[in-house]
Amino acid sequence: MNKRNLVKGYRSLILTHHGQSMVEFALVLPLLVLIVAGIFDLGRAFFASITITNAARVGARYGTLHPSDFTGMVSAAVIEAQDSNIIITPADVDIACPIDVVRCAPTQPITVTVNYNYNDMLFGFFFPSGIQMQRQEVMVVP
Repeated sequence: MNKRNLVKGYRSLILTHHGQSMVEFALVLPLLVLIVAGIFDLGRAFFASITITNAARVGARYGTLHPSDFTGMVSAAVIEAQDSNIIITPADVDIACPIDVVRCAPTQPITVTVNYNYNDMLFGFFFPSGIQMQRQEVMVVP
């Protein structure tokens, strides 16, 4: 077998398998898109978790400075979340003091809890009502 026939046979082999790579790509593409969308959605979930943690921390910090202003604590948490484009309502923020309902006493802890319903874009079929996230921050009133 000479070199010319070998090259000719190799070219015909490449041309006969040209459609195979397109079929393989079509079979693998949905899996790749699913993986990329899952990574993107996981990043969004971590971002939401960090944001509501920060919102709880800001609400508790405001509470240490103004222990009788419960409305201000809730507003501080809501505004902190809205600055990161995570929408929470005042009903999603809970304030708790161990002794007094009206004012948090000095040297007592104040607890701010933020609830958020994360609606993912990928697993909405499995979790149609979303995934409930809850973050809590405790600080002592000086």
